[in-house]
Amino acid sequence: MTRSVSELNFDHLPRPKSVRLRVFAHTLAVVVNFTYRGHRIREVFVRRDLPVGGSSSELFAFENRLLRDMKEAAALLKSIRDEIAHGIFDLSLHFPESKSLEILGMATTKPRDTTVAGYLNRYLERAKTTTRAVTAGKYEKMVNSHLLPVFGHLQANELTAGMIRDWAHTRSLKTRRKTLSNILSPLRMAMDDAVLDEVITTNPVRKIKLDNIVAASSRGTGFKVDPFTQSGRDKLLAVMESPIRNMFQFAFYTGLRTSELLGLTWDKVDFHNRQVLVDQAMVEGNLGPVKTAGKGAEERKVLLLDPAFEALQAQRAHTQLLGETSNGDNFVFRNPRTGQHWQDDTELRRQAWQPAFKRSGVRYRNPYQTRHTYAHILIRQNENLWWIANQMGHVGIEMLNRHYGGWLEDYDKQYLPKRLFKADSAEPAKSVSQSSTSETA
Repeated sequence: MTRSVSELNFDHLPRPKSVRLRVFAHTLAVVVNFTYRGHRIREVFVRRDLPVGGSSSELFAFENRLLRDMKEAAALLKSIRDEIAHGIFDLSLHFPESKSLEILGMATTKPRDTTVAGYLNRYLERAKTTTRAVTAGKYEKMVNSHLLPVFGHLQANELTAGMIRDWAHTRSLKTRRKTLSNILSPLRMAMDDAVLDEVITTNPVRKIKLDNIVAASSRGTGFKVDPFTQSGRDKLLAVMESPIRNMFQFAFYTGLRTSELLGLTWDKVDFHNRQVLVDQAMVEGNLGPVKTAGKGAEERKVLLLDPAFEALQAQRAHTQLLGETSNGDNFVFRNPRTGQHWQDDTELRRQAWQPAFKRSGVRYRNPYQTRHTYAHILIRQNENLWWIANQMGHVGIEMLNRHYGGWLEDYDKQYLPKRLFKADSAEPAKSVSQSSTSETA
């Protein structure tokens, strides 16, 4: 269901005292209100893109994100009031761009930097506290590599949609659309700040419709779902040494993202109930929240199918029974070469994944295909789609339809109910066995 901005309503969300929501044309701001030196101060705590045109599950995830934002804003307000009470509050430290600084006589003599570079750099500082560390790091790389060299010297009111259009089209000849969208994301947020500061009246980035600008060759995602057959899985696992085999056998039968696999610790494993709690991920050597945190799926409990359960039982001797490492790590899967946790997917791919393909002769796929293989296994068995989505960390079944729609259609045609029911009786009729299906390559 497509929604317009006017149809979005968040009045039903509980709001802490002195925390307000302000809806703009494309964004929503969480605003904090407090009194300082007799002046009423209103400041934007965080701003989010509105889920215009999003699905119901995306709206639900957005509302959950707002609830967390408001909780964090309330915590900030408490801290501010404590600082005011103790005479140590400094408005410029919390809100360096506040217009109230001038009213209170606290403004510095240094003029505000209204260049595109100034707005981008201020947004990057804010992103460090409003986004995941890995996201903030990626934004910084994109800003420094792509945006500042081209647009940084311009005043915010000199940047036009036409400039962005021409740059995006030229880049699309060698860059995928999704990458361009990611690069423009921090620029869009930075220019939203310029609109709020009344330096510009409209955000030129929001006028850009990439699908009307980028080259046709840029629109493909490069994404391909390519699951392993049972034979392929067996051949690959057979040539791996025990701790590596345990890890990838576990991956094939739980569908964990690679970052979640690397971030799994033994305290998250529940052998009694045959499940693991997935609520953290290892990205570039840093343990943090899962990819879907902030989208309504901060954690999930994944049922251990027999092969996954057996893999964990076998892995205990390699890590759990050895105890924590010297730096206190208690990760389920460690690099056998170093005895420490895997730093990232690059290290895993080069040292554990790629060598197995050379030895086994199996056609190469990236490690993420273990996740798609897990989905394929469950869909072949006609498992409940909502349950599959939950196990994989999706808020709803939209992602299943997007990635695996072809499989769903194929197996739907082959499906027979496990039991047939007479129209005039509650008693089940004779069981009907499902037709056998074979895995695709």
